[in-house]
Amino acid sequence: MSDTDREEILRVLEEGARELAEALADLDEIRAGQRPQPESWSALECVEHLTLTETALLQRLKDARPSGSSHEDRAREAKFKDLALNRSRRIEAPERVVPKGCAKSIAEALEEFNTTRRETVRFVEEFPGDLRWWLTTHPLITRPVNCYEMLLLMAMHPKRHARQIEESREAARHETDPK
Repeated sequence: MSDTDREEILRVLEEGARELAEALADLDEIRAGQRPQPESWSALECVEHLTLTETALLQRLKDARPSGSSHEDRAREAKFKDLALNRSRRIEAPERVVPKGCAKSIAEALEEFNTTRRETVRFVEEFPGDLRWWLTTHPLITRPVNCYEMLLLMAMHPKRHARQIEESREAARHETDPK
């Protein structure tokens, strides 16, 4: 993998974590635990889900196998980014990454996510080959993905939920300040 590609995926991973932290900034614990709608997750549940998902997908990266050739597809990478950020399309989470209510506070949940994200970053920094030559599976994608694509999805995931949290915060502001 080129240094440029490694730097890019590390930048996007950091960006996703930063956007999540910004969406959670100054969110009080009561609001963090409230679901904006019965079928939606609270901010606290979103962060727990992100940690569960990141942990599961990182394990899939670690279990990836070399394919013998590059599976680079920049158009597919761009499509994955767009789909991951498209909040108009609901994505049903697999049962194993549905939040169980384990996180006690936003600070605790965010620290757990950041710990897992640091493991993902370390994986990228220490990966000896080209991520696009290694294949794994994603639970929501029918054909194999290369490890670079998986990392793009992992990087976009907190951005998607940061937007969800921001949307629910904005809706709550309108409820309490109906100007």
